[in-house]
This record gives sequence, C-alpha cells and structure tokens, in this order.
Amino acid sequence: MSLTGGLLACGAATAGWLGLRLTADRLIFPRSHSFRAEKEASGRDAEDVWFCAEDGAELHGWWFPHSEAKGGVLVCHGNAGNVSDRVWIPRDLSDVPLHVFVFDYRGYGQSRGRPSERGTEMDVSAAWETARMRVGGGEDPPIVLYGRSLGGAVALQAAAKLPVRGVVLESTFTSILELALLRYWWLLPRVACRHPYRSDLRISRVRAPVLAAHSPEDEVVPYEMGKRLFRRAPNPWGFEGLSGTHVEAGWQTSPAYAEAFRAFVNEVV
Repeated sequence: MSLTGGLLACGAATAGWLGLRLTADRLIFPRSHSFRAEKEASGRDAEDVWFCAEDGAELHGWWFPHSEAKGGVLVCHGNAGNVSDRVWIPRDLSDVPLHVFVFDYRGYGQSRGRPSERGTEMDVSAAWETARMRVGGGEDPPIVLYGRSLGGAVALQAAAKLPVRGVVLESTFTSILELALLRYWWLLPRVACRHPYRSDLRISRVRAPVLAAHSPEDEVVPYEMGKRLFRRAPNPWGFEGLSGTHVEAGWQTSPAYAEAFRAFVNEVV
C-alpha cells in the first residue's frame, strides 16, 4: 500500500471511529433545550434555581416546596427531554410531605455544558448540595434520591459517595455497556461507548435502603437486568413490579408501586 493509500485508510478508520462515538453519545443523551411546559403546570408553588457544578458548569432546576416537608426528593430524570417533561412528578407527589427538586444535567434545558458520565456525576453532587442547603439537616440531610432509567444510574453516582436516606431506582440498567451490547451491538459498544455507567458496581457501595421497580414489559431495559441490579444492593428495601412499556411504566400505571414509594420515603425520612 502506498503512503497516500495508508493515510486515506487511516483517515477513514478515524472518521468511522468518531462517527460511532458521536452516534453512541446521541443515543445516551438525546437532550432537548425546548420547554414543553412551565413549572406552574404542576399546580404547585415553584421557583427556578440556578447552581454550579464543581467544574463551574451553570445548572438549572425547579424547586417545589412543601409547607409540611420533613425532607426532600431529588429527582434524576431519564436521558431524554428536560425538566419540563417532568412536571407530573411534583404534581403526583403533592400529598407527600417532602420538597421536590427536579434539575437538568448539563446540556439539557437551560443547563450549560455538554453531557457526559463524569459531568452528570458532578451535576447530581451539586444538586444534592443545593437541596441540602435548603432542606437542612447538616451532614445527614433527609434527602431521598429518585432516578428513572438513566436517572437511576445518575442517582447511584451520588448515593455511592454522599449521605442519602434512601434511593428509588425505576427501570434502571446494570450498565450502559451491557445494555448497548444487548441492544446496539452493531455500534461496537466496547469501542464506541465512552460512558459505561457501571451501576452494577456503584450500587454495592450504597449503604442507604434501596427501593427498585421494573416492568416485565419493558422493551428498552430488560426486567431481569433491573432485578439483577437490585440484588446487588447491600440494603435492599423492596422490589416492585410495574405495568407497561419503558415509557409507560411507573406509579401512574402501578398503584401498588405508588403505595410502596410513599411508604418507603415516609419510613426512611
């Protein structure tokens, strides 16, 4: 092969490798900057909160106070959309005596920056600190982490190193890498995946009680994967079966899980 041919082949391989990585990143973080609803749609009092991550990234969230709050719920949302797609969470939790803090990862909504695994770890840590300052409780604040799908992995990033009272994992995977090998093998995930999110390793360091929920009908994250993740929790509180697809499953379609969620947060907080 000539020098020119070698350079062309090297360039094509590099372009292909970069293309795989960009595609993988878009699948993990299909974020949106457009708001579909305002915080007032929750039917609760709410305020905009601006705060900064460790590296200076400016982040945005919505704080929903409760007049009889005993603590707070820090919501780590899934990989698509932004806070405006989650106004139903504080609305549904209006009868639970907890403040609710929903925030956007960097690159989502009005939060600045580009999302990454390291980035979400800094973001959720900063969100926890912001909630701690508002909730009180010193070094052991009465805060529960609630994460759905990718948000469960983000919640575990915080729970593995910060003092939290409890963790709720909804439709969460063992790792992005394992999920990608199962669903997106054609992307060569061992090469393309820069954000493995090893929740299966992080959960072993979580000392707080863990409530998990998953649907057997989940077509994105397999039910057995969610169960395997839960079995690795050192302090398992309970596992609830859900109804519906990955998008549909939750307390709105599963009354038993709604009751378990309320019992869990009341007990741990």
